[in-house]
Amino acid sequence: MKTILVVEDEESLREIFKDELTETGYSVLTCATAKDCFQKLTTEKVDLLILDIKLPDLSGLELLERIRKKYPDLPIIMATAYDSFRTDFSVWVANVSDYIVKPIDLSVLREKIKKIIG
Repeated sequence: MKTILVVEDEESLREIFKDELTETGYSVLTCATAKDCFQKLTTEKVDLLILDIKLPDLSGLELLERIRKKYPDLPIIMATAYDSFRTDFSVWVANVSDYIVKPIDLSVLREKIKKIIG
């Protein structure tokens, strides 16, 4: 079973992701902060990361940069409420696998995940 780590500061959205992706057949871990994300990445085998751009303790883009230094091949889907990040060059340079804009269409998210990790 593939494991997805969802890093999202909004509790309700974390729970929606967890419920939906668990029903789809994935094992889902969640956390709300960059600190918790790093802790889970070091203790768990993660096949895909869904990363919110806005987090309380570090920007998602800064976290993305740090993750890439330690986990260069980890597939990552960035999530944000701001469509303007679609053209933010720094996101794509960091080898982001895909991008989703909130509010998230869960069927589109499932398709993106399936394409990336099966």
